[in-house]
Amino acid sequence: MINPSLKEKADQAVREFLELIELGLINTEGEFVCVLNYPPMLELPPITEADFFKGYKPPQDNKFAVYAHIPFCKQRCAFCHTPNVINSSDSEKDSYLDHIEKELAIHLARLGVGRIKATSILLGGGTPTCLTPAQLERFLKAFTSRMDIAPSVQFTCDIDPLTVIGYEGRERLKILKSFNVNRLSMGVQAFSDEMLREMTRLHTSADAVRAIGQAAELGFRQEIELIYGYPGETEEHWAEAVEQALRCETDEIMIFRLMLIPNAARAGAIARMLNKRGNILESNKRTIRFKAIAHGLLEDAGYTETLQRSFSKQPDWFSNYRNDWTGLQRDTISFGYYAMSMFRDRCAQNTHHLKEYYRGIRENRLPLKTGLVRNRDQQLRRNIAMPLRNRDLDKRQFLAITGAQVNEVFGKKIELLKGYGLLEENAEVLKPTKKGRFFISDIAQLFYHPDFMPFPRAGYRDGPLNPYHDN
Repeated sequence: MINPSLKEKADQAVREFLELIELGLINTEGEFVCVLNYPPMLELPPITEADFFKGYKPPQDNKFAVYAHIPFCKQRCAFCHTPNVINSSDSEKDSYLDHIEKELAIHLARLGVGRIKATSILLGGGTPTCLTPAQLERFLKAFTSRMDIAPSVQFTCDIDPLTVIGYEGRERLKILKSFNVNRLSMGVQAFSDEMLREMTRLHTSADAVRAIGQAAELGFRQEIELIYGYPGETEEHWAEAVEQALRCETDEIMIFRLMLIPNAARAGAIARMLNKRGNILESNKRTIRFKAIAHGLLEDAGYTETLQRSFSKQPDWFSNYRNDWTGLQRDTISFGYYAMSMFRDRCAQNTHHLKEYYRGIRENRLPLKTGLVRNRDQQLRRNIAMPLRNRDLDKRQFLAITGAQVNEVFGKKIELLKGYGLLEENAEVLKPTKKGRFFISDIAQLFYHPDFMPFPRAGYRDGPLNPYHDN
């Protein structure tokens, strides 16, 4: 049973949700689109390698956040919208490693450096640990030989629990440790075997607990990922999942809202639920309750929200990679199929077609598909939306990147949001209030240009927080 105080928090969150719909901030049916990039990834035009690098100036300290994409998965998860490669043979994986290693060399040549100085690293996918132990060691050896990685650098790897249990799983963990990977993001998603089957996940709850324990024995810092709002899940089952995550005593817990509207180049099977939900507003009210229950349980256990949707007991325990590219706006260089490089004034994404990716590498060029050198308006909007969505906005950083004072550019909207208790500020920092953090993706979209809004103007009430007003 969920205790009365948690139920009241959930009730209050729904009241605030409905209030923000009436004020025009949230669309009338409560639909949700997560802010992942600005302009949104699916809105980017085609770009060539020459256009992407034209006029580019590397950061003064020559340091980058680094991402490498390993697209392989044993099975496609129902909730996932990311293009990936399913059930590949070892020879197919070897071929991919051949190409991503060549891509690393091409990037180094374009930047005119022998090694990349890393501020943070994420190996993502897909599932990097779908590689065999020998392949994982091969990739890490090639990858780290091209990186300058200080001992203090946070080096994270995304993990499928099933790939790090048993003898072979332990070997993978030892290999990661030997290459100074020091943080794992464990894709648990649920602690109910029934829900895991609905998600088409292959591991069980027991597998997840075992994987977390085995990684802890080897000294990795860990983050557990959970998804809320999944069809068929009850509030009680969701609360039990959060409580189980707390019992695992990992360093961080990250909660993802189920995204029915695709945010990447491929729509997951869950997108078919869009037209089968009945009353959409009621469905989204239910999801808001789930989020509030998780916030309440985590806060009661002594966890605080460090970055948006990430909780830990220490204020500096979070994904440095995510903070680098969304909060600090560091230049982020990415490698692999569908990987996206995000520099301070531009971005570009590799193709999501594997044959095109291979062809580009064979032709000794980066296999870019879409991208953008941001104009003045896009640069201003990105540098308020992304840091706010992440945690907070450093006003000096905004000035350094854009050459403008944030209050002079967006003062009217900032004052409006402060008036409704959603933002607060001092001389150095602009940040969401606790209430604002709960609805931060919707708040960030208030700074979008109308061309990039996720829903048409008719989808919002004509209230003072309507994102189309004064925009």
